[in-house]
Amino acid sequence: MPAAEMLVLTPRRLIVCLTSVVLAGLQSLSAAEPARQHVILLHTSDLHGRVLAFDDLDQHPARGSLTRVATLVRDIRQSTDDPVLLLDSGDSIQGTPLEEYGHVRWGGTSPTIEAMSRIGYQAMAVGNHEFNFGLPPLRTAEREANFPFLSANVIDTATGEPAFPPYVIIAAGPVRVGVLGLTTPNVPGWEVPAHYQGLRFEPMDAAARRWVERLRGAERCDLVVVLAHTGLEGTGDVSDELENWGRRLAAVPGIDVLLTGHTHRDIAPFELNGVIVAQPGSRARFVTRIDLELERGADGWTRVAWHGENLTTADVPPDPDLEHAFAALHARVVAALDQVVATTSAAVDVARCRLADCAAVDLIHATQLAASGAELSLASLLDPRTPTLDPGPVTRRWVESLYVYDNGLVVVRLTGADVADVLEHAARWYDGLDCAPDGCVVLSDPRVAPYNVDTMAGLSYGIDPRRPEGHRVHDIVWNGRPLDPHRVFTVAVNSYRAAGGGGFPHLATAERARTIDRSITDLIAEHLEHVGAWTPRVDANWSLAPVVVGERPARRQDAP
Repeated sequence: MPAAEMLVLTPRRLIVCLTSVVLAGLQSLSAAEPARQHVILLHTSDLHGRVLAFDDLDQHPARGSLTRVATLVRDIRQSTDDPVLLLDSGDSIQGTPLEEYGHVRWGGTSPTIEAMSRIGYQAMAVGNHEFNFGLPPLRTAEREANFPFLSANVIDTATGEPAFPPYVIIAAGPVRVGVLGLTTPNVPGWEVPAHYQGLRFEPMDAAARRWVERLRGAERCDLVVVLAHTGLEGTGDVSDELENWGRRLAAVPGIDVLLTGHTHRDIAPFELNGVIVAQPGSRARFVTRIDLELERGADGWTRVAWHGENLTTADVPPDPDLEHAFAALHARVVAALDQVVATTSAAVDVARCRLADCAAVDLIHATQLAASGAELSLASLLDPRTPTLDPGPVTRRWVESLYVYDNGLVVVRLTGADVADVLEHAARWYDGLDCAPDGCVVLSDPRVAPYNVDTMAGLSYGIDPRRPEGHRVHDIVWNGRPLDPHRVFTVAVNSYRAAGGGGFPHLATAERARTIDRSITDLIAEHLEHVGAWTPRVDANWSLAPVVVGERPARRQDAP
């Protein structure tokens, strides 16, 4: 079949590029155009490096994978003569050892982008996690892709123009489809400045209005699809004003389909303000399929009917050719994860790390304090699925499962009063107690993400969930004395917190004493290698007020 013609707008000019992407049923424009045209949209988002149908950290099969998506997409393409467009809303080049070892640590081709190119993706919006490793790995992945990385609202400060192509135009049979990319503008709230140097992030709705008008006008598009790395307002833990823009984008005139991401929600296609909106979860567990019926009129093609669903990939067999393509790299990654970095004399379990101090989080604190020389350390349990570590070898795999993000380390200066505010913010999750004769259950606020429940090392304190928000932390003691609100402390925090991630007070504006732009995962592994024989210890520097036996979410009508 002939290749699809795509017009890509760069910051300087329009260029015509012929891609190897196969569009079923591509037809040239002619007087014999049909009166109706069926177009199929397929969409993924937040792949987070999930290429293979296996989780290398918990060592179990994965429900979703690009190898499963490949089979599903191939079957759909083979079942129809209608045009099929395959699109993604970003957060692709971070999230699994296969991606991060192969692409970032070892400097090879991005496995995720290579897999997407093999499958035949036609466009991807730039997500916030694309910036996790700085601009060089991002630009390398962009060059390697057989499809454009789109973002209309990421602006090059030197030129004032988009730093990525804002849109691509795809000929879906006789229908001219404009695909616009947008990126959540809260990237500076999560990343260190060096990772987005020379860029600024415009509001998504303003950029959408400007570029959709162009697609509808000068570019004469019949159908406008927006790939937006953002969620629907009301589904996030931080300010929706900065992070989630879906409902505001659906109010922009001229958009036919809004394909969202970022919040990892399984949102089946529905209409909002006449715009078809959907989100396909994360890690290739779902593929959104939208079937569009268009009718030709005097002014071009108009959408007259549609239906859609989110297709699960859980039972789809992986594509063997794609699995084979990454077999050698996967074997190398498995060997790296099997590397023993230390031994432990006792089991380490994370099951109760939010109910009482625990050895796993104390290991993170010890690493941050040793690497930074700070007086205090702020950290959280990032993934409650971290497997129990039995006595014996500690592998790199367990370290990766304990600390699942590639955050760097930053030392900030905070007053004692600031420290108390930070602890109160972390204590928002504790939202009451339900007590019985055998103990109490903590009621947790479902609006607070578990990875935003931080603890602090270097001082001692208590948390009373029965107290109102803002007054739950008590008896803060440093060096044997009540915390001095005026004394200035050096505090080690991860780069996500230092950039404002989680909405913690003071951290984003605090004076920085030191920045260590190395992965905390690497620092933990090196700390364990230095220790050699690790004896897990719990210093019990913080505690909940009564005896707590479990946890459950509080009932809140305003919770998402």
